[in-house]
Amino acid sequence: MPFNLLDTAKNYFTPDFVNQASSGLGESSTGISKALSGIIPTELAGILRKATSGSEGENSVYTVTKEAAVALPSSPSFSSLSNLPARTGQGNFLSNLFGDKQPGIASMISKFAGIKDSSASSLMNMGLPAIMGLLGKHAEQNHMSASGLSGFLSSQKDQILQAMPSGLSSLAGMTGLGGVKSGVVNRSEEAVKKSGRLKWIMILLVVLVGIALVWFFTRESNKTPTNIPPTESTVGAKTDNTRTVSAVPATTAPELIKVKLPNGIELNAYKGGIEDQLVTFLSGNWTSMSDDALKAKWFDFDNLNFNTGSAILTPESATQLNNIAQVLKAFPAAKIKIGGYTDASGNAAANKKLSQDRADAARSGLIRLGVGAQVIGAEGYGSEFAKYPATASEQERDADRHVSISVRK
Repeated sequence: MPFNLLDTAKNYFTPDFVNQASSGLGESSTGISKALSGIIPTELAGILRKATSGSEGENSVYTVTKEAAVALPSSPSFSSLSNLPARTGQGNFLSNLFGDKQPGIASMISKFAGIKDSSASSLMNMGLPAIMGLLGKHAEQNHMSASGLSGFLSSQKDQILQAMPSGLSSLAGMTGLGGVKSGVVNRSEEAVKKSGRLKWIMILLVVLVGIALVWFFTRESNKTPTNIPPTESTVGAKTDNTRTVSAVPATTAPELIKVKLPNGIELNAYKGGIEDQLVTFLSGNWTSMSDDALKAKWFDFDNLNFNTGSAILTPESATQLNNIAQVLKAFPAAKIKIGGYTDASGNAAANKKLSQDRADAARSGLIRLGVGAQVIGAEGYGSEFAKYPATASEQERDADRHVSISVRK
């Protein structure tokens, strides 16, 4: 399988590191995960720009990655990565990559993630040597020269651009990635002219789309509602032949709430989300339910996400995994089984394997968080319980793609 630099970097910053950084910096784990989702592609963009800026930049990146690879801890912790810049001398390299734009980049990331500027700067300082170390190990394992590493980075450009969160799309320009093409910086006058024309076309399209949206929503707001909202007990409930799934309500702006556990811990979660539903359920008389009734009731994760077509969890998923681990610790009598599900499109055997891998990934995450004894199994059902055909719309088929939890005695 081809080496994916982005996935490797994302997976390096484990849920344990996110939780430690949350405590160390006084931020929410959600904010730390969100910041990392912006920092990783941003710093990769800076490294790519540097490595393709000429022979001096190419050699500079190559030298630093080799030094970082030696110091890189195999399992990251907040303390080990906090000391990494000093051990590798990469504090200055961050300034070297971004120059006087560094404070502005850190500020944008802090606003995007909802954390302090100082916390964003600290995460950037920890992230860069770790990413450089991962690069150095890859270069060493594949016997790459400085030019070979530069070429490899160039091959990752599209993935880096696509990984930039929409709220930070302007960072691609600030890091200089927008001008990188085939290992060189594109400074031609014709390219600048085309870029200017494209900019005005995009502005015009945005204005036209905005007018259309205003017209549409104005028309919709004048319609008389015909559907009465379901009661909370049935919101998002989905059924099939063998199971009932309690899912998060389909709203455009989920309400953030504090879910309080019996041990006094409060979780940041969505109203009607899996944490809210699961705590309500476990606080009730669930132990009186029959085994068959428990097996038929499932709770969908609503913020557990994977890279497309893979079982690699996104950094943002760490928050919900940690929340579920806290719920299990607060209810030690409860055990859970994890189920993975896909839509009906594609190959049935491949879907079955993907769903199993994703269920296993969720289980592994909970095991790392210390509640493995309460996770009694993980099973992938593929498209066995898909409600919509392969020809259904993307929105309908998306409802069939999920990982869920069933409580057991």
